[in-house]
Amino acid sequence: MKILFFAAMLMAEHCVSTQFKEMQDDGLVVYEGMDEDTGKAMYTIFLPDTTIEYAYEAEVKQYIKTNQFQYNDFLK
Repeated sequence: MKILFFAAMLMAEHCVSTQFKEMQDDGLVVYEGMDEDTGKAMYTIFLPDTTIEYAYEAEVKQYIKTNQFQYNDFLK
């Protein structure tokens, strides 16, 4: 049972990573450079009703999972 749960988690993360790459290819997620303070890559997300700037990759992936954006420096 633990193996099935682990496999499901890996598959879900793979789907999020794939969707993140597709959003980059479509121009919905655009790389903006590295944050000098944290060393993390920053992105801008272009949504139909708003634009979100200075988002880290983990925040973008969290948005993909939940369809709600929230800044959170502690996501990995």
